[in-house]
Amino acid sequence: MNGIDKKKSISSKYFEDFTKFTCASDGFDDADGVIFGIPYDTTVCYRPGARFGPKAIREASWGLETYSPALVKDLQDCKLCDLRDISLFGSTEEIFNDIAAVSGDIAKHGKKIIAIGGEHSITYPVIRGIKDVIGDIVIIQFDAHCDLRGEYLGDKFSHACVMRRCYEITKDIYQFGIRSGEREEWKFSKNTKLSMELMGEKNVREIKEMDKPVYVTIDIDVLDPAFAPGVGTPEPCGFSTKELLNSLYWLGEIRDSIVGFDVVEFSPVYDTGGITAAAAAKIIGEMVLMMLG
Repeated sequence: MNGIDKKKSISSKYFEDFTKFTCASDGFDDADGVIFGIPYDTTVCYRPGARFGPKAIREASWGLETYSPALVKDLQDCKLCDLRDISLFGSTEEIFNDIAAVSGDIAKHGKKIIAIGGEHSITYPVIRGIKDVIGDIVIIQFDAHCDLRGEYLGDKFSHACVMRRCYEITKDIYQFGIRSGEREEWKFSKNTKLSMELMGEKNVREIKEMDKPVYVTIDIDVLDPAFAPGVGTPEPCGFSTKELLNSLYWLGEIRDSIVGFDVVEFSPVYDTGGITAAAAAKIIGEMVLMMLG
């Protein structure tokens, strides 16, 4: 018979699925870590496009090696599931409720959460959903901006307010790499642990002593625009990708406490040569290896 025998299926090993993050081929039940995209950028106030971030980051992940010489671990050895993007419909409240519900369900199953934004406001409902399941939590933020405004342009759920909203959930917030914010935000930061530098060994030891679950949120604009041009709100005088990764590697000391992380604010519309996409994918891969490898 000519052609394909219709009684036999074609093996999936011959095909790649670029709609998923590299190596995220496990089913939900078998996975230790679960990825989902949140293509939301409704409150972006300068350069929109973060809604396209999850797709571009997944595609960029396939151009990176799965082995990490820094961690001596390979993503191919991790049990990772990618649920693709969450469907976003309705009002902000309805969307945030859905994000919280998904995050809570993943946490209930004892899986590590890997959320890909989207703008930074999505961190708030993710944290809300997790805390409903596991209780008190410590947040570690890497960002160029304080994000501590009470409201911005009349919206208290703006991405410029995300850490202020998170402060209503937990008072244990560590902020690193911060170099921008209005006067009132800097005043309010006395309530958090804010540093203009990146996280180091001393910070991690302090967090470890708290003996609480930890969630990490990484706004890609913590990097200098030279290393991450594809962001909605670029801020000069930032850090290199290597400097950020060297800081993140300290999280290996508390890997068992980390319940999840997100990478947000990547806007591929403004990326140059895929620089930011590659950086974001690299950060996600290394974070996954620290948690699951």
